[in-house]
Amino acid sequence: MASKENKIALNDNLFIGEGMGRKCYIHPNDKNLCVKIPTLRGQRSSQREINYFKRLHKRGKSFEMIADHKGDVATNIGKGNIYELVRDHDGQISQNLEYYLSLRDKNITSKMVKLIEELRVYLKDQYILFSDLDVDNILVKKDSVNSHKLIVIDGIGDNNQIPLLEYIKPLGVKRCVKKWDLFKIKIAKKFPNLDKSIKGFND
Repeated sequence: MASKENKIALNDNLFIGEGMGRKCYIHPNDKNLCVKIPTLRGQRSSQREINYFKRLHKRGKSFEMIADHKGDVATNIGKGNIYELVRDHDGQISQNLEYYLSLRDKNITSKMVKLIEELRVYLKDQYILFSDLDVDNILVKKDSVNSHKLIVIDGIGDNNQIPLLEYIKPLGVKRCVKKWDLFKIKIAKKFPNLDKSIKGFND
């Protein structure tokens, strides 16, 4: 636990948004980090996610397409969890996948479909479990004008208290297939024209 002297101050000017049981702020001392403050309802799921990230580190997994957990910090509004803050090459905070798909631009949509496929392959190859993917918790990071990749900022790990799926891969893959299908359904509800464009998890 950080000491009082190391406590950081968060305020509305640093507020980014609110997700699954957490409020997110720009870290006041590092613009490339964010601080997520779990609500009372979100504390348990947040800790499960952090524990999972620690196990991913021990296993040497790639964090290329998920925003990594960087530790914890004491703040003026409670204990916070530090994560990478996804920014584009020009320093702007990256927009989410929903923003780009909502542009209804054929070329951009085609590019996003390719990025979703890259994300599927990444999650499958690295065997990274996920619980709640959606177009609003996946950011599109612009590394350059013509180079983009998706970064998942929430919903990594499994909801179960006991992490059996991490150690029994056939069960874990089965869960990934189900969760990816739910992700596809969410996309199809908002963007019906993409229903047939996105592969199944095991395709």
